[in-house]
Amino acid sequence: MTTAPAARRSRENTRARLIEAAADVFAEKALRRVTVDDLVGAAGFTRGAFYSNFAGIEELFFEVYAEQADLMMAAVRAAIDDIPPGEFSLSSMRSVLGALHPFGRRWFLIQNEVTLLAVRDPAARERFIAQGDRLQLEMRDLVARVLTLLDREPVVSVENLADVLLALYLHSLGIEQLGTGNLDPDRLVDDVLPHVLLGLSRPAT
Repeated sequence: MTTAPAARRSRENTRARLIEAAADVFAEKALRRVTVDDLVGAAGFTRGAFYSNFAGIEELFFEVYAEQADLMMAAVRAAIDDIPPGEFSLSSMRSVLGALHPFGRRWFLIQNEVTLLAVRDPAARERFIAQGDRLQLEMRDLVARVLTLLDREPVVSVENLADVLLALYLHSLGIEQLGTGNLDPDRLVDDVLPHVLLGLSRPAT
């Protein structure tokens, strides 16, 4: 007889697998074109497994969005931790942003999809704002940490600086995916980001 903890673990594993597999599905198909069969097929489960974990496709979509954000923030934190104390410099930003490379295309597509959904759907907008606030808080903390490691302080609010950096990064991903323009992620790191950080910060007092 299956014990309650074992059943709970099984359900958690099923849910986690559905979220993981759905990330690729949502990156390849527009949200409104995705079907439950697409999602369970990618995860190797039945429709029953889907509906025992999620009320609908949109709920799963927001779970995917949240998990991708968490994975990216964790990758950035790990990249910063890998740089020896006292050796962090502007050139270290290449390693930090390099940690985001595996998520780039997927994040660009999912981020744009969730933004369009939030603009068009007031109910989705509330959830997007709540998750966006959490992401901005994590971004703010990471930017503050980077400035501290560089022995600098912002001349604008850390929130505004984080927004600028995120906007530039998303724009560079779009350039990379479309194959047009000049500000791809590599150019952003090498030619633009150092000047943005220096221009919007000053030596710490």
